[in-house]
Amino acid sequence: MPHNWVLYTGGYKEAGDLLLQHALRAGKQHILVYPIIFLYRHYIELQLKEIIMNNRSYLGKSEVFPKYHNIDRLWEICKQDLMEIDKPLVEQLSQKQYEEILGQYDALGKDLSQFSQWDPDSQHFRYPIDTKGNPIVLDLHSINLKELEELMHRISGLLDGIGLGAYEYLAAKQEM
Repeated sequence: MPHNWVLYTGGYKEAGDLLLQHALRAGKQHILVYPIIFLYRHYIELQLKEIIMNNRSYLGKSEVFPKYHNIDRLWEICKQDLMEIDKPLVEQLSQKQYEEILGQYDALGKDLSQFSQWDPDSQHFRYPIDTKGNPIVLDLHSINLKELEELMHRISGLLDGIGLGAYEYLAAKQEM
């Protein structure tokens, strides 16, 4: 059965959107940036893990669920599986269409990498200290909430589409 975590992923994404809009209207960027980044980060991580799990099932892979939180590593796994799933389609697509797909994957990878710079391992916006008790120092000046809003719009547009596709591919395969 395909995994469908839309209530989780959609909930974290929408909560981030609502909080971001409130922060922009109320001028509370300085205090609300922490939960906003955390909510968006968790949305991204869950969406990637759901896609990976559905793609692995589709491909018949038995590897275990990735338990780490690194967005860049999760995207690399996700992209490798997507490329493997796309192989039979390549013959049906023109070179231009295939390059467009690769371009979207590359653009998404760059956006995810930009996001993960702020919180590579899911600690920086959850806790004020690291696992050894040392203070986590963040450069909050590098985060512009209007730019974050645009970044998340791009990321979620592609990730949600890929997630739906992974779900539908697996569901169709299991029906046959």
